[in-house]
Amino acid sequence: MYQVIAAEIARRCAAGGVDLCAACAQADYDAVVPADYRLPDVGRPRALVVVLGNSRALWPHVRDAVARGDDDPVDAHVTRVVTEAVEAALAPWSPRPRAELRFAPEPPPRRVALQRLAHVAGLAWLAPSHLCVHPVFGPWIALRAAVVIDVDGPDPVPPIAAPCDCATGCGPALERALAAGPPQGQAELRERWQLWLGVRDACPVGRAHRYDDAQIRYHYAGDRTGS
Repeated sequence: MYQVIAAEIARRCAAGGVDLCAACAQADYDAVVPADYRLPDVGRPRALVVVLGNSRALWPHVRDAVARGDDDPVDAHVTRVVTEAVEAALAPWSPRPRAELRFAPEPPPRRVALQRLAHVAGLAWLAPSHLCVHPVFGPWIALRAAVVIDVDGPDPVPPIAAPCDCATGCGPALERALAAGPPQGQAELRERWQLWLGVRDACPVGRAHRYDDAQIRYHYAGDRTGS
């Protein structure tokens, strides 16, 4: 049952640019995070959890939302796409399984350790540099949502293999970004975001899937002029 539900959520989300999806059981995630990051109880310890994210496939949808003048182009779009996908995927089932949705920007007590969840579900490898590295797209992904559904989830997912060597890749770039310290004001923010971009650029995996310049400026500097 979980395979059918997860596949339908993935299919519908991909149409809206949320094109990355993986599944695991709630207990496997809850076992590796602090209590305040655990997912909500929907009725069974090994409930299905679907983690959702995107590659650069989301960008055309964000660009359209910016052109319409939407106040929150990314989060509003993702929330709508995921919510509608979950509703449609569960509608044919009777009784309809209970579902709980959590999104990346949500504060405690609804916050989810999405990077750790992606690692547990086998979607992406959580590197020591805190990048989530997808085996195809590399670090050029974003994690957007988690869905907990009251059906039995899968058996534990085998650990994802490290696709790169951080000691010679993103590790030194991360040290340079940290050494610069937190930005003091907008001027330093505009200057230092390129250091954090450098951490991603240092990863050898997925370079063909790097965000284009307009998408990079939007996400790192809040620049909407190229969108």
